Amino acid sequence: MRLLYVSRLFSGLADGLRERRWEPRGVPTVYRLLEALDRSDHDLRVVFTVKDDAVGWPERATTTFSIDGFGRDVTVIPQPPLLPAGLGRARGYLRELVQYQQIRRLVEAEKPDLVYFDRVNIYPAALLARRLSVPVVWRVMGVPPAMHDMLELGGPVARFTRWAYRSPFAMVICSRDGSGGEQWMERALAPDTPRRMMINGVDPEPGAPLPKSLEEDLEGGQTNVLFVARLVDDKGCLEFVDALAQALDRAPGSFRAFVAGSGPYETAMRERARQSGHDAHFRFLGQVAHDQVLSLQARCDVYVSLNRMCNLTNANLEAIRAGVCMIIPASPGIRGIDVDTDELMPANTIMRIRAADDVAGLRDTLLRLDAEPDERARRARAIGEQASTFIPTWSERIVEEIALLERLADTGR
Repeated sequence: MRLLYVSRLFSGLADGLRERRWEPRGVPTVYRLLEALDRSDHDLRVVFTVKDDAVGWPERATTTFSIDGFGRDVTVIPQPPLLPAGLGRARGYLRELVQYQQIRRLVEAEKPDLVYFDRVNIYPAALLARRLSVPVVWRVMGVPPAMHDMLELGGPVARFTRWAYRSPFAMVICSRDGSGGEQWMERALAPDTPRRMMINGVDPEPGAPLPKSLEEDLEGGQTNVLFVARLVDDKGCLEFVDALAQALDRAPGSFRAFVAGSGPYETAMRERARQSGHDAHFRFLGQVAHDQVLSLQARCDVYVSLNRMCNLTNANLEAIRAGVCMIIPASPGIRGIDVDTDELMPANTIMRIRAADDVAGLRDTLLRLDAEPDERARRARAIGEQASTFIPTWSERIVEEIALLERLADTGR
């Protein structure tokens, strides 16, 4: 199979590529597939497109180079230089057009059997699918609110985007992460577009040793509550702090919260904890190595996720696979959000609160689980048993996706 793989340049990849090293962080859906393809006999060409300045890519021209730790050359297509700020949003569409032209030239030169685009490259993917005969796979790693909104909005941008969604793709693959992907594809794609939902994998890995001071905090005899997230607006960060603080008001000294992650809400979370008078019961750990997060999952009594968009994220799947007693928001009943979560995790497993902003509900659920350790243990066992029925290993998950791509390359549909 001759495969041209096109993805946006994620920050977790850009740091290593700047130093010409393969050191991926985050985005396992991307890097695990690429690593498996790199080990295969397939003819792979990898292209990353720069979509914003946040990744700090220094080059102004398209460059192709080799990198340590990865066996194939990598091409990076930057943003077009010198687009005036006065163009506003039009700059983004000009960028997409310029990047499409470069991708098309690569397709004509490489003559791949299949071209694979990630979600953000929807416009180049759509133009290529409509203008050339090569099969195009569009990979949707979950459906963010903006993509749901796009199906409802008026105006030329929304209409053009919906036109792109309805392009004649050979296949659309969507992550089953609870973001309503199946329902979204039913509305957005052309009726005859082949589609597949795929849940991400989890590898059973040993956790790494934790710092001594952290071990001491975990052994304090209290109910340990873990919150793992990028600390941004849609993760329920402040609601988590408020609920823990209120639980401590009612049961002084009974809880200790461990927050693994960083982001713009960290300062506000720390201040909210300080104002509550319970800041000594919060440990803000910042970015934590993946193997240490696994150790925290094994050592904590309760894992809380307050994601508003979906609750089958990679971090949550790892907690489910680890068999940790969990609390998440109930599915909101709109856009298919967390319908998958409800189907896969029955009521006797994960505990639900009314919504991500249900501070009182989270407080009361924490107090209940603190008072009833047998229920914690029972739910943890049920979660671990259920996980084994539907969460594959990453190897199984990637083998399935590559087999799908091979069939598409052979048949075109």
